[in-house]
Amino acid sequence: MLRKWRYFILIVTLVLLGACGKQEARYIFYFIGDGMGHAQISSAERYLAAMENKSGIIPLAMNLAPATGYAASYSASKHITDSGAAGTALATGYKTSNGTVSMDAEHRYPLKTLAETAKERGMKVGIVTTVDIDHATPAVFYAHQPSRSNYYEIAAQLAYSDFDFFAGGDFRKKKDPKGDSEQDIVDLIKQNGFVFVNNATAFRYLEPGAGRVVFIHPDSNDEYAMPYAIDLDEGSITQDAVLQKAVAMLEGPEGFFIMFEGGKIDWACHANDAKTSILETLAFDDAIKVALEFYNKHRKNTLIVITADHETGGMTMGTSYGDDNIDLSKLKWQTGSFTELTREFSDSRAMMIEQYGEDHVKAHSTWAFDFAEKQTGIGDESKGLGLNEYERSELQTAYLKSFEKLNWKNPYEYILYGGYDPFMMSVSRMLSRKAGIGWTTFSHTAIPLPVRAFGVGAERFNGYYDNTDIPEKILELMAK
Repeated sequence: MLRKWRYFILIVTLVLLGACGKQEARYIFYFIGDGMGHAQISSAERYLAAMENKSGIIPLAMNLAPATGYAASYSASKHITDSGAAGTALATGYKTSNGTVSMDAEHRYPLKTLAETAKERGMKVGIVTTVDIDHATPAVFYAHQPSRSNYYEIAAQLAYSDFDFFAGGDFRKKKDPKGDSEQDIVDLIKQNGFVFVNNATAFRYLEPGAGRVVFIHPDSNDEYAMPYAIDLDEGSITQDAVLQKAVAMLEGPEGFFIMFEGGKIDWACHANDAKTSILETLAFDDAIKVALEFYNKHRKNTLIVITADHETGGMTMGTSYGDDNIDLSKLKWQTGSFTELTREFSDSRAMMIEQYGEDHVKAHSTWAFDFAEKQTGIGDESKGLGLNEYERSELQTAYLKSFEKLNWKNPYEYILYGGYDPFMMSVSRMLSRKAGIGWTTFSHTAIPLPVRAFGVGAERFNGYYDNTDIPEKILELMAK
């Protein structure tokens, strides 16, 4: 009898100890690869292998996660979501209509976000993105607006927030376009206690204790975003460096919640730019490695969740044109993003027209073919990128189209060029095709999305569920 009582007491003691020692996530990393579907991840792994002349893949850090899930993504108004609605689902656990920022679908009331809850629980909060800091995905964590296009109002809500660290591209609207307010956003940020930083030297000297920070990447371009990884100058501040700084500024006994968005995976895929998408995904994975380094030192109370808001471009491995080989090493000859290459192409064409006249330039396309070959390899037989008669005709047609004012509401023209320069878009898609990557759209798709998790409670992210379940799972694990 005594032995039975001792056994019972031992079991009760172990149960109580287990309850008392329940693990909670005090450090939470929430990674959102905007536009990042399975093909974006797989192509990045195959590209790494191809660049080392290996077959198969070299796994990304995110794909070494012990927990693997899949999430459905749709909005309250559409089968295919935008970043406002998808981001709201990931930030709040509720569906809303496309274009909405953390409000209900009818825009009657705000929806509380994970970041706001983390702050209420005493954690520090950081919001990091590679696109403009007032863009839809970062905005859904700190703002509540009926339209993602309310850039000034979104930025003002950032300024009035009690979050601790913001980093990303520049604000789209520093002045109120409606004229209702005369306050400049940067002044408002400073007035509300933030340290405003927009140069590399000040960023590198930022140390804990400096206070709450808003960092605008000094190389933010005319799209208000960080440059693509492929276009970054040597010595420029990279995605992983920004996250390292965020961790250094936020680490402490109170814990932190950091949302990190790889926003330009989406932008590259809208442009059907395979290599740029791949390098953005690899840069995003480098940031994930920063979180994993932190996790290895704080395994008992760190949670890392990686997912996407939607897939962009309908990217796939394999095409209906050419053979069944996938050779992503053919992408290595591309020298910059097609966004930057198109700028160079357009500038060159404008200079030539000014010098020789439009009719002359239109009649002589050799320079354009030479430009494409120099910047992408397209047309170079020795690189496996030679052109057949059909392909030359395709590019010639697109070259002539590039002089026209196109009607993007015309389905034929939009399907071919998607609102981009016809010649450069044709070069981009042709390079993808020759490497073995296909595209179905210039917009978003509705395919299920990857979910990866490391750390405390990671096993809860196994399986197939809705995107609204992801923040619910995080909330259950967040330290109280």
